[in-house]
Amino acid sequence: MVLKNSPLYFGHIWVLCFVLLLSACAYAPRPSEDAEDIAFQEGESLFQQGATDQALASFSRYLGRYPRGRHAPVALRRIGDIYRSQGANEAAQAFYHNLIAQYPQNPVSDQARLTLIDLYIEEGRSPEAVDIAVEMLEGDLSKEVRQTLYRRLAQLYRVSEDAPHSVLYAYLLYKELPASEKQQWETQLEEAIGRLDGPAIEMVWERIDDPRIRGSLMYRYAMIQVSLANYDDALDLLTAFQQASPDHPRLPEALSRIQSIIDILSFTPHTLGCLLPLSGSHQAYGQRALNAVEMALNLAQTPVPIKLVVEDTASDDTQAVLAVRKLAEAGVGAIIGPIVTAPAAAREAQRLNIPIVTFTQKPDITTIGDYVFRHFITPQNQVKTLVAYFISDLGLRRFAAMYPDDTYGRTFMALFRDEVTLQGGILVAAETYAPGLTDFSNAIKKLVNSRSQKLQGRVERDAADAYLAQDPELGQTMLVQRGSVNDSKVIEVDFDVLFIPDSPNAAGMILPQLVYHDVTGIYTVGTNLWHSRQLIDTAHQYSQNAIMVDGFYTNGQSDAVRNFVDTYRMIFNTEPELMAAFAFDTANILIDLLAQPQMQMRHHLRNQLKQMPQAEGVTGATAFAPDGEAIKRLTLLQIKGDRFIEISRP
Repeated sequence: MVLKNSPLYFGHIWVLCFVLLLSACAYAPRPSEDAEDIAFQEGESLFQQGATDQALASFSRYLGRYPRGRHAPVALRRIGDIYRSQGANEAAQAFYHNLIAQYPQNPVSDQARLTLIDLYIEEGRSPEAVDIAVEMLEGDLSKEVRQTLYRRLAQLYRVSEDAPHSVLYAYLLYKELPASEKQQWETQLEEAIGRLDGPAIEMVWERIDDPRIRGSLMYRYAMIQVSLANYDDALDLLTAFQQASPDHPRLPEALSRIQSIIDILSFTPHTLGCLLPLSGSHQAYGQRALNAVEMALNLAQTPVPIKLVVEDTASDDTQAVLAVRKLAEAGVGAIIGPIVTAPAAAREAQRLNIPIVTFTQKPDITTIGDYVFRHFITPQNQVKTLVAYFISDLGLRRFAAMYPDDTYGRTFMALFRDEVTLQGGILVAAETYAPGLTDFSNAIKKLVNSRSQKLQGRVERDAADAYLAQDPELGQTMLVQRGSVNDSKVIEVDFDVLFIPDSPNAAGMILPQLVYHDVTGIYTVGTNLWHSRQLIDTAHQYSQNAIMVDGFYTNGQSDAVRNFVDTYRMIFNTEPELMAAFAFDTANILIDLLAQPQMQMRHHLRNQLKQMPQAEGVTGATAFAPDGEAIKRLTLLQIKGDRFIEISRP
């Protein structure tokens, strides 16, 4: 052993530098090959005897005399090995690198690279070790070297917690091992697979072609889905595993899991749950919805009767969660409702893998999970329906908006702005006003003058007694009365549609003031709040031709609406409202699905909801998007005289 601070160690370093210098020189004249062999064998004999100091000196003399000799690669490697055995890793690495640089294709260099990998692992330099190993695999290697590299890489990636790469290289080694060694390594490979997550399995799947190992990956992926409560995906995976790997040692566990998942996902045939506020602050809405659901059941013409299980949310989140659990215990296939407690109930239904169709406008309800659906009128589908009517049906593209500075107004304004842009329209102007306002003059003047102000400074005198002003943003020429620029008045309103997302009372005061300020010849448009007698009573003649959107109209043109309204009125002695209409359509959709004889699993019911064609109903045709949101075109209404008229659309 040569200590680092001893004179002998510094002598070795001097020899190291001397040898590296000589090995970089041009070829020296070579004596006879016998003399070269003898010189090398002297060092090799000493090395094999363990006389490392003497061997180091002998190999150094050999390289000094034969810097490009036949045995130079081995001599360089031996010197590196000696320094490594003495703990002089820096010197050892210098010789290994020198060997690789001079003889990159020599098999001895591959051994030096493997040793460097081990040195880097010992020193905690894993990235450098990986770089060498990966680069080596790109070359032409012997089977032994390649297998060694696979082992090293599997180890390196395991230490660095890169599970997919660890499994991949362990698998490559497994493929090359003889049958006698496969079983032992397969155990380690299975352990590595047990550490993979979903994305890691997806990453290695295409690189692994052995049926047994692919079966292990499939089983592991299924267990991940079980842990995430994605029971339908787990069931599909385990069923595929059972078919693809009938001899796999995990098969008994898979069969047991399949049965337990079936118990979770299956439901009592032809059983429907209903979750509504039948007491508490929203009892009236819940009772109307329940009336409609029971009416749908009584009118349904199904080959088998549908059983309805009803639970009360009491308008309380905690009670709603408990009610969902009771419905699960009753074996319902799906749940209709609830209303105000929809988020709490939806989270519990998602946890229990029960499809639930909610009646709520609360944002992002369907992002809770893939078992959660919404069938109701929302701000999103209101603005989508309105904008589509004016752009697609009427060919109008210029919009403006007046909206209250509150949550309702800002929400609709943001959605309206985005939808106009999405459908290719132009939002010409938008003005806000304080909630509760009665005099809207300032907002209206700003709405109109905001465009004329942009024209000032760009007005040119025409030959006639007026100005022609060009708006560069819209490419529209507008007429301005002659006079000073400061008091000029635009006599043409440069938008076709004015959107006012506010209550019927506020809208009833705004509409007459628009006429007073000469904002005429446009469509005034509102949300479903405008579908109220209060708007007509407040605005009188100024509400004529106002347009609004709604989810249901009792005087609708279709036979389905007339039959529903007449039957509901006859049974319950009252007019059906929006909630009842949506509950009726939802019940009919689920009754039709539950009546299908093959419908026995909740995830199949969920999938059918997302794949069903549009179902005609009293709230219009309905289908569901992959995200669980209802796909609907809502009803458009217009005020004519003292009543609302449904607008016919192509």
